[in-house]
Amino acid sequence: MVPAAAGVGAAVGGLVLVGVGVWARRDVARALARERIVSTADARPPSTLVTTPGGARSMAEVIRERTVAASGGRTYAETEEYVDTDGNPTSDAALARIDERTGKPVVNPQHDLWIESTTLQNGLMQAYMAFRVAELTAAVGATTFALGIGLLSLHARRS
Repeated sequence: MVPAAAGVGAAVGGLVLVGVGVWARRDVARALARERIVSTADARPPSTLVTTPGGARSMAEVIRERTVAASGGRTYAETEEYVDTDGNPTSDAALARIDERTGKPVVNPQHDLWIESTTLQNGLMQAYMAFRVAELTAAVGATTFALGIGLLSLHARRS
């Protein structure tokens, strides 16, 4: 026989999970809104404040596409870190042009572009994943709540 406490516990636990999921989703949307990221015309949805999972993912994809285009089709791993004395990309710091002010090798601007781009993409994709985890939490909560109601119903029939 199923104790009523199991049903009550599952139902209450499920409601708590639904609440946590809804709260987390709202918290992620607020955090994104606070950054005031407005999607570009080629993003989906276009020219709107990014506060949704789809908007965050779309902007991350647009940023990546534009970075690949700006770097001549090369990814971060394919972009040399420095430039040599002729301004050509090189991965060898010994061949790199030296900045007169700092005494350090001159960094390839496309390498820096990739660093900034990857940072933005990762932040947006983390928001996307946070939305999805929040939604999963709420779905597990709803399922657990339904299980609890089912257990209570089973207990009531057997009593």
